[in-house]
Amino acid sequence: MSYVPQTPLVEQRHAGGFIVSLANGHQSIDQVLINQGFGRVEAGTVLADVASAYTATGTATAGNTGNGTMSGVVAQAPALTGTYIVTLTSETEFLVVNPNGEPVPAQGGTIDLSAEGVADSPGAVGAVFNSQGIGFLVAAGSAAFVSGDSFNIVVAETGGGWTPLNSASADVAAYGLLYRVTDTTNGPATAAAVVRNAEVNGSELVWDPSLTAAQQDAAIVALKSQGVVQR
Repeated sequence: MSYVPQTPLVEQRHAGGFIVSLANGHQSIDQVLINQGFGRVEAGTVLADVASAYTATGTATAGNTGNGTMSGVVAQAPALTGTYIVTLTSETEFLVVNPNGEPVPAQGGTIDLSAEGVADSPGAVGAVFNSQGIGFLVAAGSAAFVSGDSFNIVVAETGGGWTPLNSASADVAAYGLLYRVTDTTNGPATAAAVVRNAEVNGSELVWDPSLTAAQQDAAIVALKSQGVVQR
């Protein structure tokens, strides 16, 4: 009998093809939202959850009686995007309301539920306010504040979220491996990612070409700390 050569079987990339084993149920996989602009992202791509970045701008409301100023406005997680309202309740104290209309107590303060959600620790003019991701300083001017004077703080999110890991990724909060091909051409895309307690085939992972060997090694170590181990 003569030997008949066989055409080699070439396996194409497919959903979860890089996985060796997962934890029971769906413990290893989370739903993630991948940012727009990365085109068609292949299964097995190494992802990074980058910490959110914010901008914050504070302005005095037109018609204030007091001519004091607001400075040093900053925002960080867990700040909300939108407009915070800072309202003077006296010459020396103010209350802060977040974009959802909820009071923000001064650092270390609480919300008094018996008083319809009013913060029981107002901010003080001349002292730094720093609470729930919002920080600023209201300073007195030559004309004293009166009750009802106010400032607006507009917070916008300028970055962060899940993206393919690349050489510019900074402040990475967590890593993951994309479960199936996902298209981000026309907008952010919901996807599944392996983020914990799994064994994977390292030769089937997809790395951004901008990454150095050292950066890849650092990501491998970080994934291992999450329980995602290469075999």
